[in-house]
Amino acid sequence: MLSIADKSAASLQRCDARRMPCKHSNYIVSSALTHRPHGQRLKVQARASDDLSEGSSLGRALIDRRRLLAGAAASVVTFVGCPCPLCKPGEAKASSWSYGEIAGPPTWKGVCATGKQQSPVNIPVNTSAPKVEAEMGEFDFAYGSFDGCNVLNTGHGTMQVNFPSGNLAYIGNMELELLQFHFHAPSEHAMDGRRFAMEAHLVHKNKESGNLAVLGVMLEPGGLIRNPALQTALEVAPEVPLAKLSSPRAINPLMLLPKKTKAGSRPYVHYAGSLTTPPCSEGVDWFVFMQPIRVPDGQILDFMRYVGDKKTYATNTRPLQLLNSRVIEYEL
Repeated sequence: MLSIADKSAASLQRCDARRMPCKHSNYIVSSALTHRPHGQRLKVQARASDDLSEGSSLGRALIDRRRLLAGAAASVVTFVGCPCPLCKPGEAKASSWSYGEIAGPPTWKGVCATGKQQSPVNIPVNTSAPKVEAEMGEFDFAYGSFDGCNVLNTGHGTMQVNFPSGNLAYIGNMELELLQFHFHAPSEHAMDGRRFAMEAHLVHKNKESGNLAVLGVMLEPGGLIRNPALQTALEVAPEVPLAKLSSPRAINPLMLLPKKTKAGSRPYVHYAGSLTTPPCSEGVDWFVFMQPIRVPDGQILDFMRYVGDKKTYATNTRPLQLLNSRVIEYEL
């Protein structure tokens, strides 16, 4: 029997297949823009580096950009509920996949097509269904600023900032060491069917088990000050695929975390999932923070332009996956 989340997934998938506006519960998950396949480039006329303050002469451009950001996020709210019939057994190699039409998510092979604990997923928030409480408590972070971090062009639409040892996060009985962070636009996870403009993934290694744990942070437009961690990554990131450069400035991953609430917490959800890119390995602990951070519209568009090889705007997001029998735990 399908869970409530998976019934929602099936409903959204049917609507997406018809390329029509789809209402589910009290939220809209479609776009006024034409639906675009993953990796297809989006065109706007304004430059990503322009001043986007509401009082500037680019007020109308600001509206157009926010429509673009909202449209890009909504147009990829797609759920994949069954293995691709064209996929063959075997593990997908990093060089053999993309977000485009030819080698995009429907063609990803191996566990990407057959796994039952895949990521990303939709996270129900405003639901009457009982929520399972997480028993891990709050995060404690021992992050610091590091000079000389390597910034890698992954060749798959994002830059990856690699860290030396020493950045630690603690949750429950886990000691997690930060390996790298990277970005997706729009967000890979959704909340109540809504995707955000971007999502940062802070990838850690469990020092005891060796398993991966990823912290997901949503990024929303409307911020007044450029996020320093994202900005440095954008400025240093090489244009040549698989090339890497050393950052001339220190990068502090704390700048990517949401601020604590008045109660002194950072609400999050936890579930068992996978990598969101090939080989889509499972056994990954996911912690997705409920509160987004705000960044200027221009920073988001700068990243989307990086995804598009600085020629146009593009996206790098995997469709949502069915939750199946998994349980999402809430620390609210």
